[in-house]
Amino acid sequence: MAFFTVVWRYTDDIALIDEARGPHGAYLKDLIASGSLRIAGPFEDGTGGILVFEVADHAELKPLLDNDPYVARGVVVDTQIYPFKPVLGALAA
Repeated sequence: MAFFTVVWRYTDDIALIDEARGPHGAYLKDLIASGSLRIAGPFEDGTGGILVFEVADHAELKPLLDNDPYVARGVVVDTQIYPFKPVLGALAA
């Protein structure tokens, strides 16, 4: 298994964000329950968020991102993905 940090930047369309927030939150809760999403949260200024996934590889990560309501509904306007190796803290081996 590998960790990936995903950094999202959101649209400026607050109405679109508000409309998709409920389905997005429910989707993320399911990913947390399945163990593939380890931590997630928005930036305090509302411009985006960070998610940390633990999955086999990028091929497993891609559909998890694509199926998120924030992606499907156009809330996410930029995605940056970084392989991540936790060495200290709760996610470290």
